[in-house]
Amino acid sequence: MRDEIASSLAAHRPGELEVLRRALIEALSNSSADEIAEAILSFCFPYAWLSEEAAAMLIAALGAHKGARIGCAFTFAASVAWTLAKEHSVDLAIEIDALAPVLSLLARATDRSLRIRVQRIEAITGNEFDGLDHAVIFPPIGMRRLEYSLRLPGSLTGEQLGSEAFGALWGSRLGRGRNIVVVGHGLLFRTSSKDAAFKQELLDSHGLEAVLSLPRGTMPGSSVVMSALIFSGSEHRNQTKRIRFIDGSESETLAQLKLGKLVDSKAAHPLFADVPVTEIGQAGFNLSVERYVLDADALRHRELLGDRETVSLSDIADIRRPQALPRDSGDGPTFQVREALLADVDNGRLSLPVKLSELPRSALPKIESATLKPGDILLSIKGTIGKAALVGEVAETSPVPIVPGQSFVIVRLRKGSLIHDPRILVSYLRSPIAQSLLQAMAGGTTIPNVAMGALKDMPVPVPGAKAQDKMLKKFDEYYELLRNIDEMKDRLSNTESDLFALMLETK
Repeated sequence: MRDEIASSLAAHRPGELEVLRRALIEALSNSSADEIAEAILSFCFPYAWLSEEAAAMLIAALGAHKGARIGCAFTFAASVAWTLAKEHSVDLAIEIDALAPVLSLLARATDRSLRIRVQRIEAITGNEFDGLDHAVIFPPIGMRRLEYSLRLPGSLTGEQLGSEAFGALWGSRLGRGRNIVVVGHGLLFRTSSKDAAFKQELLDSHGLEAVLSLPRGTMPGSSVVMSALIFSGSEHRNQTKRIRFIDGSESETLAQLKLGKLVDSKAAHPLFADVPVTEIGQAGFNLSVERYVLDADALRHRELLGDRETVSLSDIADIRRPQALPRDSGDGPTFQVREALLADVDNGRLSLPVKLSELPRSALPKIESATLKPGDILLSIKGTIGKAALVGEVAETSPVPIVPGQSFVIVRLRKGSLIHDPRILVSYLRSPIAQSLLQAMAGGTTIPNVAMGALKDMPVPVPGAKAQDKMLKKFDEYYELLRNIDEMKDRLSNTESDLFALMLETK
């Protein structure tokens, strides 16, 4: 063990170790053993130590009784296990060899009931823990196709699973009481058939009772958005047919001591929403908290839509997501396109894109359906969410085709739809109601994006015929004001240039 600790410390530069030495000398006279141990761990293994807020939230949500036996797995669960071991009996399995001896030594020094072993996720056999009351599992993020031999309960046995999906299926049943599995946000909002089947399995067979969003910065040195899946345990399967979604993204608005009560509370609270499983299924088993826990403005907008006739966006428009542009290999004839980016959209209009790209001539048929036409609507659903623009005469006057960048989808109104002019649809997409809906749909681990399934289901109110005629007149009035503003800006710029030029006049 001494050699392993020495090799762990050897990874740090002499200057860093000197800082640690001085901190320890000062701590020995001014701090408790717990404080010294935690200083060593946070210094030597900062990449493995969750934020204090996130760890406290997970422990509060677990709601373990004093003296419970708890299993924790994987390196990012180490800080939670360390804290729990003050009052509970904790078994911890981690992947990092160097962390195990340091944790073991410090646990003995601080009289913690913490037993540690090294084990990687691929080597899970199912016999790691026995007789647990609870479990906290934090699987590695982003291992897409995990090779595992463990037979999992349910219909997904034998499927190729990512590390987070495997961790959820395995960890959900470890303890008799509540179990928690932390996953990246991307796993929650994806609605492909495979992802939907996996999440339906969690609801139907694994006792998922709640989803808790965690604050940004949960993982040290990372902006990856995380959420905790809360399972009811092998002895308390969720039979309510509802899932509770709890907004913990802003730790300042969520008193951690009350979090355990929020998971079980019978009274309504603005920080959570109880959602029927049938509604979740209609949303493609999207488990993103922000889809269901709405702020006051979003709730008001939903209520406004609830009183009006609506259709789905896909009922009235064709929605196309452009493919990445093929690049010129330099071997054959090429042609140019202009690529519309977010910077080319302002006040609902598309200006002539600046970016020119050379494409191989063979790509011409591939981009034909993505070439923008007057009347098309560009809507950004990746990165910056909700920026919308009507494609006007710029698409006709440009000498080269204009295609959308990867942040956009093309919304092309169908002929004969209940909304009869794209000016009306783009006005709605830019409205506060539509913007709040789009923001609620957005998910993503690092870069926000809206799933196509959710976008297609987006409700669109249908104004009456007279209201639509009035909207067109108002829209034209709006565009005329924008043109006047453009002219005034040009005059202002020219006048300013003349003013500066006069400074050089000698007469």
